[in-house]
Amino acid sequence: MANCLYCQEKAGWFKAVCPQCQAMLNAIQTLGQGFSFRDMLDVLMATHAPTEKIEKFLETDIKGQGSIRDLITARMTNELARTVGQATDTDAHKVKKIREEEKKRPKIPLKPGQPDPMRK
Repeated sequence: MANCLYCQEKAGWFKAVCPQCQAMLNAIQTLGQGFSFRDMLDVLMATHAPTEKIEKFLETDIKGQGSIRDLITARMTNELARTVGQATDTDAHKVKKIREEEKKRPKIPLKPGQPDPMRK
């Protein structure tokens, strides 16, 4: 029996995606082009998949170029930048790189109200 590409749980014989992850894929495809992150979460929650499974689904990076969450973040970033008249070429790979760099950043304990020196 194969494991699901998204959640790594049992998918079934000769299947790459389990039924719940397939339902989430189908739900996202119904959204069309210009959906918000909130719209996407509402549609995913309507599939009745557990929250942990939705998180795994959104964090899966099948092609190594960024997760579903990264793809959506890149699209929304580009839309926002275009709306305010800024040129942009953000893609899922760039979002993934920024997210990974943020994880590596040293955590500096800050006092309440103290600005983060790494964000200047």
